[in-house]
Amino acid sequence: MIDNQDSNDEIQSMARRFQTVTTIENIVSGARQATQLTNPLTSIRENHLAATMPTQHHNKQEVKKEVGTCKTDESDMVRSLPEINLPEKIVLIIDITKEKDCTQFKLGTGATYMPMFLIKRVVEIFVGAKSMINRNHEFAIMTLCSESIKWVCDFTANIKTVLNTLDSLVEEKLNTDDTSFDLSQVFEALITHTDLPRYTESNEIPSFITRAILIYSRSNCIPRFRTGNKFFELLSDNPYFVLDALFVHEPPSSENMCEEVYNELTALDAKNLSYILEVGRNATKLHDNMAKLLAHPMQRPLQKNACYTICIPGPKEETHSNV
Repeated sequence: MIDNQDSNDEIQSMARRFQTVTTIENIVSGARQATQLTNPLTSIRENHLAATMPTQHHNKQEVKKEVGTCKTDESDMVRSLPEINLPEKIVLIIDITKEKDCTQFKLGTGATYMPMFLIKRVVEIFVGAKSMINRNHEFAIMTLCSESIKWVCDFTANIKTVLNTLDSLVEEKLNTDDTSFDLSQVFEALITHTDLPRYTESNEIPSFITRAILIYSRSNCIPRFRTGNKFFELLSDNPYFVLDALFVHEPPSSENMCEEVYNELTALDAKNLSYILEVGRNATKLHDNMAKLLAHPMQRPLQKNACYTICIPGPKEETHSNV
């Protein structure tokens, strides 16, 4: 429980901002705006893009066509599936570990909170907002422990069940000797516990799509495939499966491996259709980035083209629109 009323007010303000972004997402999806601006990104992502740009340019001609996607301009991959708001089956993969000397989030009031507390908070708001958009969405929860994973909640549209499961999650101390985490077990569990829509060459539309949202919070433990990535490839081959990731990390420094972890997470974007987001110890940006994942995977633009700003022209400015 939070005793500090000012801290409560600030967190509630963040929740309202979260809901505002939800409204913006609905407007953008419904109107299918043709003009989109590039969203300002944080330092780790900017550094990553700058470092990988030459490689991407060199491999433009080597991009392979994926099932359910088509190649357009240069290396951009665009989904060739119908832009329909199908019900989602969302697996929330939450890292419940705590690293040694973990830095806390600090609000403007001076109150401080552990990352696990705020992660559970933004997931709670996400589930509530997503359910309001479509009552047919279902949610499941998987946790990342120190060396293993646990499937703690099966798919359900009952929000109370999901929230009760979130409340029951207990932080676990991370083994300081671990410098990598095995992602293979994550995707093996996804294959075991999830039903994937079948993709056919006909125009038959499935009744749902499946999305996994990985919330990773280790700054000194790199996620890797220790025992092969066959399960990841099986999931990636299905165009109705989407993987998003949110990396909640320590302030980047020479003493941690934030950039290396982020590079591995971006490598999971096999079809260039995922949203890979990251945030340091900024509570407002944590809420904002989780809100960006509210958009439906079949209706949202590519991450690099997404715009979350509404520009209101002044009285002397001329308004232009693309038809």
